Amino acid sequence: MKRYILTVLSALLVLSSLASAQALRGSYFFETSLMRGKMNAAFAPQNNFVSLPLLGSAGSDSWSNVGLRHFVFPSGNEVRTFMHEGVSAESFLEGLPAEDPYLKSRFEMDLLGAGLRLGEKGFLTVSLGVAGDVSALVPNEFLRFAKTGADGSYPGPVVSGNTYGVLSVGYSYDLSQLVEGLRFGARIKLLSGLYAGKLDLRQANVRIQADEVAVSTDGGGYLVGMDWNNKKIQVGNFGLRGFGFGVDLGFEYQFKLDGFINGVNISASVNDLGRLGYKKDVHTLSTGASASFTGFQGINADYDFKANLDKVVDDFSRLADVSSSPASGYDCVLTPSIYAGLEIPFLQEMMSVGVLYYQASGFKHVMASYNLSPFRWLNLSLNGTFLGARNTYGFYAEFIPKKWVGVFFGMEKASLKTNKQHIPIDNFTESACLGVNIVFGGK
Repeated sequence: MKRYILTVLSALLVLSSLASAQALRGSYFFETSLMRGKMNAAFAPQNNFVSLPLLGSAGSDSWSNVGLRHFVFPSGNEVRTFMHEGVSAESFLEGLPAEDPYLKSRFEMDLLGAGLRLGEKGFLTVSLGVAGDVSALVPNEFLRFAKTGADGSYPGPVVSGNTYGVLSVGYSYDLSQLVEGLRFGARIKLLSGLYAGKLDLRQANVRIQADEVAVSTDGGGYLVGMDWNNKKIQVGNFGLRGFGFGVDLGFEYQFKLDGFINGVNISASVNDLGRLGYKKDVHTLSTGASASFTGFQGINADYDFKANLDKVVDDFSRLADVSSSPASGYDCVLTPSIYAGLEIPFLQEMMSVGVLYYQASGFKHVMASYNLSPFRWLNLSLNGTFLGARNTYGFYAEFIPKKWVGVFFGMEKASLKTNKQHIPIDNFTESACLGVNIVFGGK
């Protein structure tokens, strides 16, 4: 049983290391930036653009409240896992966050996209892409059992994911004729479901004897576009399995000033209000079985987390008997996100400082940003967060001439410390973003 728990944790650590966060937030305060409208539908760039297929905009958001250091402890010349008898239960359990350890990740990629000014006040954007989210949670009670081995009833891990296509149409409009400096935007998204899944091990009853651990489980879930067969997940062919909708709303207000400080810019938005319903290739999962475990093989600092990912399904199949049956449907609510920004530009708007609040799926942080635009075609930003599960730091850079090719890239990390498998030691919150677009018709 304990070996199963360690393997599950290993898988979650590796999955988190493969995800990256959306460093695109570094572009939030640049008026010429091409893709910041993804965060606030009211934002309109100063260039028309056409995205290169697959390269126009790619990014993801991932965040966690734990790192490798929560489960691995140095001792002299060796490194011990939290299961090692030399690691006390107190030192392990007291180091866990008050909230259950979690990993959440969201990704987006544009396959095609374009933006076009409509007159002097309007800006239209159209894009076709793919998006999705993944979430994994391991209750503290489950980890407490893993360390102390006490008999009892424990909630188990919950893992879910959702992948879908997105066709979006957005429009931003300048309302200065009503209120000077006010701009409003909205985006409508038509969603087509591709794959989804959820597995919730709701309860595990554990009885420990001298040479055996007996476990009975109760849980369930759903698979869409996949099925559970012969103790393995079988992925079906690519196809549309459901439909849904989403809405983004945002506003921006610019208050201009004369002098060293050029004004105050205030903005806010809410994104991904909607839901997605799957109606095809849906299966419901149920678990309810007993299993016995004898023996345990520990892991050390040289344990290869990535090489042992394949063991997760095998260990799980020994824990519980999962049965699959056809279902009529499965509904998913989109994960909304909220942005609220305050910016103060100065030196003829060549520089600015900004504060950005961001929240999604229970995660929130505040980012402070120093922004530099020495030329109309160059944006540079240094940023750091000071509220959230872990403070991060990062940069953003964008080359955006009036015509030809515009390029942006950035990063954001909580820590540079990793193990040899490149798994973050302190926290899994990290970032990378990149985009290449054809630009024309710039102001």
